[in-house]
Amino acid sequence: MTQTFPVTRAIKAAVFAVAWLLVLPFILITWIEARLSRSEWVFLFCAQLLAPMPGWPGARLRGAFYWATLTNCSWETHIGYGSVFTHRGAILAANVSMGSYCVLGHVDLGARVMMGSRGSIPSGKRQHFGDDGEIVAEPRYDTVTVGTGCWIGEGAILLADVGAHSIVSAGAVVTKVMPGAHLIAGNPAQAVRSLS
Repeated sequence: MTQTFPVTRAIKAAVFAVAWLLVLPFILITWIEARLSRSEWVFLFCAQLLAPMPGWPGARLRGAFYWATLTNCSWETHIGYGSVFTHRGAILAANVSMGSYCVLGHVDLGARVMMGSRGSIPSGKRQHFGDDGEIVAEPRYDTVTVGTGCWIGEGAILLADVGAHSIVSAGAVVTKVMPGAHLIAGNPAQAVRSLS
């Protein structure tokens, strides 16, 4: 029994290496873009090109691409069909899993975060407004942090941080920072009850 886990992990690592080789052309042109400009057009093009790759192979290819191009991304992730990161300034810890059609910007997802399908975590809630409340020409990106072990329900929208070990119900719209170890629901979302 103790041999199963190392063998399984070795097989996963080998599959990851093959996926990385297959997306290497996308990785290289994205790296060149990052070195030569502040633009993210090539990154987004590649991300959207990989998003509709079906099934298990698609999840592996997306994982390998994001491992090499995001700010920090564990190789042990599952990024579902149609899911896309719109900016490379994202962080994914180990064992993050998301369903289909998720859209994420500047996020920091803790270990073992699980997202249902159609979840959205844009880069904060004030992207087009300055500190004075006026519309600005240059977008402002905030990083939305989701703590370790959170479950994010189907169609939830997170515009603010969520503490570790919380459950965000389906369809919730999180507009202010939420505590850890709570059930979070509603629009605007509220901490409904403690889970500890």
